[in-house]
Amino acid sequence: GRDSERRGSGSDSAYQTQRALDDCKMLVQDFNTQVALYRELVISIGDVSVTCPSLHAGLHKTRTRGCEMACQAHQKLAAISGPEDGEIHPEICRLYIQLQCCLEMYTTEMLKSICLLGSLQFHRKGTE
Repeated sequence: GRDSERRGSGSDSAYQTQRALDDCKMLVQDFNTQVALYRELVISIGDVSVTCPSLHAGLHKTRTRGCEMACQAHQKLAAISGPEDGEIHPEICRLYIQLQCCLEMYTTEMLKSICLLGSLQFHRKGTE
C-alpha cells in the first residue's frame, strides 16, 4: 500500500507519532472505563447487599488503578505534545480535553465516596 511508498524519516516520525497518539487514545479510553467502574462502586455505597470490606477493597483498588492510569495518560500526552509554546496537534488537544473531563468526573466521584462513607459511618455509630 501507500505506507511502503512513503520512505524516509518523515514518514517514520509520522508513523511513530500516530502510534503514540493511538496509545494515548487507548489510555484515555481505559481511564474513562476505570472512572465508570469506580462510579458504579460509589453508587453501591450504602447498599445492604454489598459487604463493606469488599466494597472498601474494590474502591481502593479501582481508585489506585485509576490514578496510575491518569498519570500514565498525562505523561504520554505530554511526551508527544511537543514544546509548550508550539502548536498542539488537534487530536492531542482533544485527548487532553477528554482526559481533563474524566479527571473532573473522577474527582467528583472520590469526593462523593468520602461523603457517603462518612455519613454511613455516622449513621452506624448512631444505631449502635
